[in-house]
Amino acid sequence: MQDGINMLPGVAGYPRDQWYVAGFSREITREFTTRNILDMPVLLYRKEDGGPVALFDRCPHRGMPFSKGKLLGDVVQCGYHGMEFGADGKCSHIPSGGKTPAAMCVSSYPVVEKWEWVWIWMGDPGLADPALIPDHEELGITREGWFSEPGIHLHVAANYLLPFENLVDATHITYLHHGLIDTGNVAAHPYELRAEGDRVGTIRVFKNEPLPPMLTKTLGLPPEARVDRCLELWAHAPNLALVRISLQSVDKQDMKMENHLIVALTPDGIKGTHQFAVMAANFPNPHPGRFDDLRNLLMEDVVVIEEIQRLFDRLGEADAPEVSVRSDDIAIRIRRNIAAMISRELDSKAKAA
Repeated sequence: MQDGINMLPGVAGYPRDQWYVAGFSREITREFTTRNILDMPVLLYRKEDGGPVALFDRCPHRGMPFSKGKLLGDVVQCGYHGMEFGADGKCSHIPSGGKTPAAMCVSSYPVVEKWEWVWIWMGDPGLADPALIPDHEELGITREGWFSEPGIHLHVAANYLLPFENLVDATHITYLHHGLIDTGNVAAHPYELRAEGDRVGTIRVFKNEPLPPMLTKTLGLPPEARVDRCLELWAHAPNLALVRISLQSVDKQDMKMENHLIVALTPDGIKGTHQFAVMAANFPNPHPGRFDDLRNLLMEDVVVIEEIQRLFDRLGEADAPEVSVRSDDIAIRIRRNIAAMISRELDSKAKAA
């Protein structure tokens, strides 16, 4: 709890005046796609010119989901009484006639399509500055000479802080992932903690180490290869985690490789989270099962996280205390950063009231 804001994973709230990924570009077409985002039903589709649209998925007349209706050009027709709404959320036609009430409209959420992601702003539309979207070039996904591709969408039945903190927690790797991405040396390895504004990360440097099986396949190296490796885990609060692996061959000093796993996290509500995972690297990854491997790896996390949420829900906050240790520094910083964002929103709304 910070300044009256509960940031305990399991029930933690989230800021609304932020960009979140609504979906991969490939997921949003001329067919309706529905998604819960920040506990709101959202209808996603594309206009005839290809531009993405996000509307509150409920007709203001009698409450029918728009997603049960149909698309007429760029206009959504409600399947109950035939009322039509444009991409701006305003009612453009009432078949039964009469004056259109001023309240006959719904929220049209700002959206920005960048690379292969569609970002959505669920808060005050006047604050929806696209410059606040995480820098895609810095992440590596639009970097010149790099190779990037959209990956997988997973849903986690848990509060968003649980998968967020999991993605930037290196100490669980040794015990949960059974040697897939480490050789048993990550949990106890020393690290450096860095904070850069709302970003916080840990950096671990390994010298002359063998590579675990999944990284060997990802990097296309022989099983006997030994490398100097840097593992960086960065949290871009509140919406994105970056796992950066850079390495140099011990035998071939000119062989330097860098691989990024980028996971956008979008709460669907207090107890559900969308994860949109992509990969970027300074080399092509020819391994045909790369995203199957990634899905299997992330699902090991999902199973544990959902178990934690279920037990938390059964016990309640009073009987599910949380005790942190030194390696949880990054998680505590994430919570403080997000709590500060929520606090600023609450202050802003109080002043405007």
